Amino acid sequence: MKMDKISAFLNSTGFGFPESSDQIDQFRLTFKSFEFKADINKIDPTAILLASKKSTKEITGIDYHKRTVLAAEIVYQLHHEWSLGHVKLQKLMFLCQNSLGMAIHANFLKQAMGPYDPSLMRSIDSQFKKNEWFEFRRGSNQKYWPLAKSGGHKEWFEKYYKDKLIQINDLIGIFRKTKTSEIELIATIFACWKEILEEGNDFNSQLLHSKFYNWADEKKKFSESEINRAMEWMLEKGIYPVQASE
Repeated sequence: MKMDKISAFLNSTGFGFPESSDQIDQFRLTFKSFEFKADINKIDPTAILLASKKSTKEITGIDYHKRTVLAAEIVYQLHHEWSLGHVKLQKLMFLCQNSLGMAIHANFLKQAMGPYDPSLMRSIDSQFKKNEWFEFRRGSNQKYWPLAKSGGHKEWFEKYYKDKLIQINDLIGIFRKTKTSEIELIATIFACWKEILEEGNDFNSQLLHSKFYNWADEKKKFSESEINRAMEWMLEKGIYPVQASE
C-alpha cells in the first residue's frame, strides 16, 4: 500500500516512478530545493526503485503447471482433429489469455505465423511426456497422441479453472474445426486490434489492415476481404479485445 501511495504522489506531480539510475539522478536534481514537510533525508529513490522491482510477482512452478494443464485440456478435447498442432494450440492459449483474461505466463512474439512463443511449446511438449499425458508426433496427421495417463490433468483443470470452465469449453468448441491458417488469421487480427487499443488509438479497419500487413511479409497471403470477414466473425462470436475502463 505504501508503494501505491508514493507512486500515486509522483505521478500526480508529473513525475513517473524512477526506473533507472538516470531517472534517480534527475529525481534528486528536481527535488533538491523543494521544501518537503517530511524529512527529505528519508526519501531514497534508489530504495524505492529496488522495492518496486521486488514487488513484481514472480512466476512460480504452480503458474507453469497451470498453463500445462490448460494446454492438456485443449489437446484432450481436440487431439483427434488433424488441424491441431503447435500453431493452433498456441493460438488457442493466446486467445484464452487475451479474450478470457487468463494469466498464461507466455511471451507471445511477433512470428510469421502470428503471436507465438517457441519456449512455451517446448515446455508443454516436455511436460506432456513427463506426465504421460500426450506425445507430439511431427510427421503424423494426428499430431498429439494420448499416452498411458491421458486425462490425468482433469482434476487439476477443474481445480485451477473452476471459474472459467464454461468460457474455456466454449472457446475450444468454437475453434474445433477451424483450420490452422484461419486461427492464425484471427489471432493476428486480435493482436493488432489489442495493440491499437493499448496505444490509445481509435479503432478503424484501415489502421488494423496497416498493422496486420506490417506484422510480417507472410501476412500478404490474406486479402483485405478475408481480414474484414474474420473481423465480422470475431464480433459475432465476441472474440475481440476490449479497452480497459479507467
